[in-house]
Amino acid sequence: MPAGTAARAWVLVLALWGAVAGGQNITARIGEPLVLSCKGAPKKPPQQLEWKLNTGRTEAWKVLSPQGGPWDSVAQILPNGSLLLPATGIVDEGTFRCRATNRRGKEVKSNYRVRVYQIPGKPEIVDPASELTASVPNKVGTCVSEGSYPAGTLSWHLDGKLLIPDGKETLVKEETRRHPETGLFTLRSELTVIPTQGGTTHPTFSCSFSLGLPRRRPLNTAPIQLRVREPGPPEGIQLLVEPEGGIVAPGGTVTLTCAISAQPPPQVHWIKDGAPLPLAKTTTQA
Repeated sequence: MPAGTAARAWVLVLALWGAVAGGQNITARIGEPLVLSCKGAPKKPPQQLEWKLNTGRTEAWKVLSPQGGPWDSVAQILPNGSLLLPATGIVDEGTFRCRATNRRGKEVKSNYRVRVYQIPGKPEIVDPASELTASVPNKVGTCVSEGSYPAGTLSWHLDGKLLIPDGKETLVKEETRRHPETGLFTLRSELTVIPTQGGTTHPTFSCSFSLGLPRRRPLNTAPIQLRVREPGPPEGIQLLVEPEGGIVAPGGTVTLTCAISAQPPPQVHWIKDGAPLPLAKTTTQA
């Protein structure tokens, strides 16, 4: 097969992020080939052109030779003057420039800013709660996404609407890790909520992952529906005194314990001679 025919066999799909001065922003999926055209270059020899790149593979600008060389497995100039990256990787992110002289002797420059991406698997909610209790903090679950690049973001949804953490009744604890070899990201997002008494009795939670690229829809987890249990009244209250009987010598110490069987643990208030006691610290044990 002639070299020119082989060059035409490559399928070129470019997704633009937006215009930049003097060039284009381009995205390519990790592991897939990418072809960058050299504008103004004659489609076949003789050609006057120069490709150079500055990426994660280089410490400075690297000029590629049209005659080929050690870089052919990474970036190769095709017979029509285009530049082929056989399998793009994270280290291929950077700037690519071509300078060519057309048949009329006019110099034409091409400038590309390349970014790569990897779509992760579908996120999932691990360790989901079996039910929630009103008026107390409840861990709903942890949303996990593995294998993304760039990192992207995780978002929680309640009954189909975006759930915005407020640091009070809705708390989100996030963690981002990057694999030391592949460079891909794993995201974890732990959701804790405090349901309101008398509110929704069967809320539905879900989580979504967004890579932040145009024309890329978020990936959604399967929803989970939880029942909200209203806290019941205490079953019984006991006042425990130590020492037994509460008889101590002057200057001695007596310990009073208010034992309550209730879930969630209620607030305890102490009263002496009909007046509330201002306590500096109260310890509650489940």
